[in-house]
Amino acid sequence: MAKRLFVLFLALLMVLPMAVACEPTETESKEDTSNVESETSDVSEIPVPDKNASLIWDAEYSDSVIGLNSAEDVYDARYYFNGSRIDDYSRSPADGDGKYVFAGKEGARIINHADGYMLSFPGSNVEADFSISDFRSKYKNGSSVLTVTLEDQNPYGNNENGWNTYRTEWLTRHIDNMDFLNANKLSRTGPVETYTDLLEGYEVTIYNMFIRLSGKIEMPYYNIAVIRREGEYVEFYLMVMKSTEKADDTFLEIVKSFSEIERQGEATNAVGAYELKIPENWSAETKAYYEKLMNQTTVDWGAFPQGHGGEYADWLWSEAAMDHTPEIYMTYLHIGYYDRDNFFDVNLDGGETTKDRAAKYAGGNGFNGKPVLNLTYQFTRSNNALGETPMFDILRGNYDNHFRKLAKALKEYGKPILFRLNNEMNTDWTSYSGIHTLLDPDIFIMCWQRMYNIFQEEGVDNCIWIFNPIATSCPYSDWGEHLNYWPGSDYVQMYGITNYEMNNGANPESFKSRYTYVYNNSTPYFDNFPWIIGEFACGAGSEKEYDWGIGGYVTKKLGRNVAKQTQWVKDMFKCFENNQAPENAFCKNIKAAVWFSANDYASIDGKNYITNYLRLDEGTMSTIQAFKEYFDKIEQNQK
Repeated sequence: MAKRLFVLFLALLMVLPMAVACEPTETESKEDTSNVESETSDVSEIPVPDKNASLIWDAEYSDSVIGLNSAEDVYDARYYFNGSRIDDYSRSPADGDGKYVFAGKEGARIINHADGYMLSFPGSNVEADFSISDFRSKYKNGSSVLTVTLEDQNPYGNNENGWNTYRTEWLTRHIDNMDFLNANKLSRTGPVETYTDLLEGYEVTIYNMFIRLSGKIEMPYYNIAVIRREGEYVEFYLMVMKSTEKADDTFLEIVKSFSEIERQGEATNAVGAYELKIPENWSAETKAYYEKLMNQTTVDWGAFPQGHGGEYADWLWSEAAMDHTPEIYMTYLHIGYYDRDNFFDVNLDGGETTKDRAAKYAGGNGFNGKPVLNLTYQFTRSNNALGETPMFDILRGNYDNHFRKLAKALKEYGKPILFRLNNEMNTDWTSYSGIHTLLDPDIFIMCWQRMYNIFQEEGVDNCIWIFNPIATSCPYSDWGEHLNYWPGSDYVQMYGITNYEMNNGANPESFKSRYTYVYNNSTPYFDNFPWIIGEFACGAGSEKEYDWGIGGYVTKKLGRNVAKQTQWVKDMFKCFENNQAPENAFCKNIKAAVWFSANDYASIDGKNYITNYLRLDEGTMSTIQAFKEYFDKIEQNQK
């Protein structure tokens, strides 16, 4: 039993093709077969040990199960440093982000110095992706993709209760929920197992999953492992593997091969600034509007009005309030609402369709004095309530015709559209977040790309696609960070940012502080893109506030912080008025902003309370006046 199951499986795969090849068919003679063998034997490749392996090999890396006992067993020694493969094997991993991949005949040994682990992965031809290894490392062979993350963001304390809260709230909430699995046609291929004897000194929990009705899904089999040292409740390792075939036994052997090593250096993201690619098929109007956004130093403004429009929206921009024609009109559209499908031109609950609202409140192209349509489209059928997610049905192709109908309607609309798809994906409260999709943000990427490609097939030439994560990823994790969801430069033309100041406490954090944080986390990757604050606000003080000391809701007067809100807005405008100055570099890329002028509500003891007072109305007239004065100043400067 010296070999583990996955090695036996691989050996069997190697033997079977040889047996088949040596068995003559009915139409060929044994003499012909021997001639073929003699002709090919002279050119067959015999693996040669990689002489570079001895330069970085250490005895602790050995794994006899896959035949890597020494440097002489390594046929391809790869050294990755700060995301790229290098030839300088003398460089110390302690100087940066160093990782080794040792490939042998039967498998590869992964040595991740920065995250402090090593493991064996089946196959001698393993592809490694360390482009965003500050968040995750990814390993791929012909049939599986394994993602490994070192997690250390549990905010609930290094104790058992804190771990149980984090695990059930931020990690396994859905993969542990059979109602969720059944609703989304997901199955377990075996019981959930928690081991204390699989790895000495560790608790390991393993989930084996399958996406049913998966004819159009390349890798429908999922294996997930949570690996935590005994007595440690903040730090753990997460493995998520997807495969073309059931790989439960293979995954178990991968987990068994795992061990921690001394950490050296520091994990880093090496992707640099993503390339901006302008679609060649854009309409002339869309190109002109986009070029205007790219070159302007002022900010275009809009607001999401509570209720999407109506009398409130008319009042907000009237002479009685802001006295300004907004440059942007933002509205939302979901795939559907439970059993009802939503479309751009379908009447919703007897009210205006999205198409009606676009015709009434938008119709702009950046030059005609009308607001440009900013359509936030979300993959949800439940207004992002917990439960069923459309993501797996999108992968199955069940929404292809749905997206085609939407694409045709948006193309028919004709004017440029700021198309913000699936904002705040790096959270736990959206139906398309990774916690809903087997802890695999790749599913988000595949669904995004699927919809984008359908739009291209339908000839949509007026959509500017916006990728808009929230400032602080939640659940608190590396696997759920925003770059894990990035669809790629071929699929995005604008970067969206979101950071709210609810202003329910005594000391609100300034606009400059909040968006400097966003800038520092974003500019290394998205500096080439125009930015839009997809939605944001500073609250005016809710009528209910959660007080940690008391442990429940306590009554607070609505609008108690209006003066602080007004000052917050005035300080924000000072930044925008001088947004090209070095001290305001954090906002130099911001070309547009949308105030979320709608309140958050909660029902407590049968009563509805405003928990975040974000709507600009008669109770916040001093803030509205600050907007009006800013707009007046901008209009004067443009004359």
